[in-house]
Amino acid sequence: MQEDDSYFTISKTADIIGVRSHVLRFWEKKFLLINPKKGNSGRRFYSSSDIKFLLYIKKLLYTDGFTIRGAVNFINEQDKKKIISTDNSIDSDIDKTLTFLKEGMILINKNL
Repeated sequence: MQEDDSYFTISKTADIIGVRSHVLRFWEKKFLLINPKKGNSGRRFYSSSDIKFLLYIKKLLYTDGFTIRGAVNFINEQDKKKIISTDNSIDSDIDKTLTFLKEGMILINKNL
């Protein structure tokens, strides 16, 4: 996945990840490596690498069957950058989703 300067709100990120916004807020409390940027009003903005990491957490919890504590322990034993760079199984899906979102935003802006 190419790194870019795209940032997404919590609701858009929740749509991309396939969970509800409160799940992301809960994960922020449990997984200390999740640290989205926050605007002056406290609104969260997730980067592409944040989204990639969140998808990895979702995979651990929903596909691999980890408990929250087990996933936290597993991730704490790993290096976040290593996880992001070596887990290529979701890269193409992320790239497709981000491209789709960007194209949709361009179309919306053209029609405004």
